Amino acid sequence: MTTTLLKNMNSEYICHMHTAARDYVVKEYGVWSVLIVSTLIGLGVSRDFSWQAIYIFLALSLLVNSKQALTPFSQQAANNRSLGIFFAQVFGAAGIFIAVCGNDVILLAPLTIFPVAYFLTRWLKGEHFVVTELLGFVSLSLAAVVMKFLFTGGLDVRLFVAVAFYFMAAVFKVKALLHNRIKDKILSILYVGIAVLAYRRMHIPLLILLPFLDNLLVFIVPHKAKLHTTGWIEVVKSIVALILFMIYY
Repeated sequence: MTTTLLKNMNSEYICHMHTAARDYVVKEYGVWSVLIVSTLIGLGVSRDFSWQAIYIFLALSLLVNSKQALTPFSQQAANNRSLGIFFAQVFGAAGIFIAVCGNDVILLAPLTIFPVAYFLTRWLKGEHFVVTELLGFVSLSLAAVVMKFLFTGGLDVRLFVAVAFYFMAAVFKVKALLHNRIKDKILSILYVGIAVLAYRRMHIPLLILLPFLDNLLVFIVPHKAKLHTTGWIEVVKSIVALILFMIYY
């Protein structure tokens, strides 16, 4: 009986640990898809590969996943464990960057302003505040810049602008689909125009924005796709954008 009791207790403990671990893992496939595509864009435009890129991707994944540990804070339910897990992931990522990049890691320091701004806005205004969502996509877009930095040792501002402006468009498109308000649809169209101007200003090939035709259809043609379906459409568009970046950037 004692043995059976111990087995049951161990099983319950293991289940509890698995559940607790899952609570600190980002479950949004859209976040991971943007991170992966952004990383592949950086590798693609660099036209190079090193096994160090895998370590950098691991570091970026830790930083992205660390946001889940801050969820209790945004819900006013902070605890020492979640804070500890957050800092463990951040310091772990920093350690990987230092190990891979050495003294050059200091050149990446200015980029931290975007994830820091994201965490602060998320804490103060919530995850679904439009600025928070935009900063989230901007932060994920840094993966392309960091990957190219690994091979060139320089920060490509044009690439950052190109990738960030591409991914931020999803914020306005999704809001237009969710609320079906003319105001959100107009904002979605205006954003496409702003992105085109930014690309022209930075001398970035406009063909990369070809997937934005879908964003225009949201305004012209009634779109009743479910949010889940829209998410997969955005994934497909991102893959098309990846190919266009590799060809034209």
